[in-house]
Amino acid sequence: MGDVRALTTDAVIELDGEVLLLERNHPPFEGHWVLPGGYVEPDETARAACVREVSEEVGLDVTVEEFVGLYDDPDRDERGNVSAAYLCAPVGDGSPTAREEARQVETFDPSDLPPLGFDHERIVTDALPQ
Repeated sequence: MGDVRALTTDAVIELDGEVLLLERNHPPFEGHWVLPGGYVEPDETARAACVREVSEEVGLDVTVEEFVGLYDDPDRDERGNVSAAYLCAPVGDGSPTAREEARQVETFDPSDLPPLGFDHERIVTDALPQ
């Protein structure tokens, strides 16, 4: 049967017209900018995991607004993960802060992004077509 690919989730969050990214603190893509996200636990939906991961990684409360797509290219992640990506909006007045998963958190103009890890540039482009 082969290896089972894990389901992950990624969040595209716009803050004042810019995209929230974090600089990864762990491999793969350590030191690269990526969208907040992570593994879906067995007892939760991908949407719930997206909300949880954003809170854990950048301390921001969000709501899922729209499903962006399923990203399953075998080369997207050396671990073979498949990602469900969502467009999210912040809830309340919280400010993003770097937590254990992130070296730093910043916002970037979607038309002028730094090089991104995984396939996150494609996800941003799909979520926020210019």
